[in-house]
Amino acid sequence: MRPLDAHEIATLRQGMEYFRAGDYFAAHDEWEEVWRELHGRRRLFWQAMIQLAVGMHHWENANQKGCRSVWNKALQKCDDLGQQYDTDVPPPLFLLIDLLYTCLLAVEHGEDPTPILVDFGTAVLSEQWFDVT
Repeated sequence: MRPLDAHEIATLRQGMEYFRAGDYFAAHDEWEEVWRELHGRRRLFWQAMIQLAVGMHHWENANQKGCRSVWNKALQKCDDLGQQYDTDVPPPLFLLIDLLYTCLLAVEHGEDPTPILVDFGTAVLSEQWFDVT
């Protein structure tokens, strides 16, 4: 798998900053720009990340059904992706799965998932996630 180029890294980084700032739609836009050119496992991973951001955008617009639907699709992507590894599943994939389950449970219990996503953005999401292959 080819390494990300400087423009792709800068775009993913900008998306990460938007995510941390709570602008989930802008994060989705930035990540999607890079995702279009990705292939294989990296493409699935970033599609799930995009769906994470889109789900939060739905939540903010009072579309709980859309939020749950997109997050469940992201979980399916993560499951599909996890099956492609014989060993050494990247830790970000496990963390993303855990995050999606936690957010879905919060929504199912009538709780706001925003604090969960904020904590994730500040404490977990890092540039190391750019290297998931």
